[in-house]
Amino acid sequence: MTTDALAMTQLVQVHGQRAYLAALCILRNEEEARDAAQESFILAFRNLHRYDRERPFYPWLHRIVRNHCIDRLRKRREVLDDTASITLPDWRFGPEEEVASTQTAVAVNKAMATLSDEYREILVLRHFQDLSYPEIAEALEIPEGTVMSRLYRARKALRSAMLKGGWTRNDSETME
Repeated sequence: MTTDALAMTQLVQVHGQRAYLAALCILRNEEEARDAAQESFILAFRNLHRYDRERPFYPWLHRIVRNHCIDRLRKRREVLDDTASITLPDWRFGPEEEVASTQTAVAVNKAMATLSDEYREILVLRHFQDLSYPEIAEALEIPEGTVMSRLYRARKALRSAMLKGGWTRNDSETME
């Protein structure tokens, strides 16, 4: 295996799931998101000479994934189905926790599908990909203050969507 192939394999192993989740958040189609994530890695690898090694890698990669997905949407020129589902990471514990976790994932999934792309993307970056505010700001190319206010509004919209879906206030408070 060449050095380039080994480097590419390592990048995909470390960031593959995050890139897929970012693509899924935008495209809302699992198969298309897998393809877009793979294509984004190829684009990133071809443009690695443009990456500033002083900065975190993932926000740079996220911009590539995001732009590639937006290009795909433009080419497709289809209206996305608002009822599309996002598969969230599966965190399992014991049987009781597994049932609660599944119910929570389903509720969050349904609520996330009702949010705007902007809100869904920022929630995924912060809560499912665990990016810091500065990393989100870099990935989305927006000021950090905008990250904070958008995240606040996105959480509020998610909480509202979950309450409309039958979740109690106590259940939705655990999202913070």
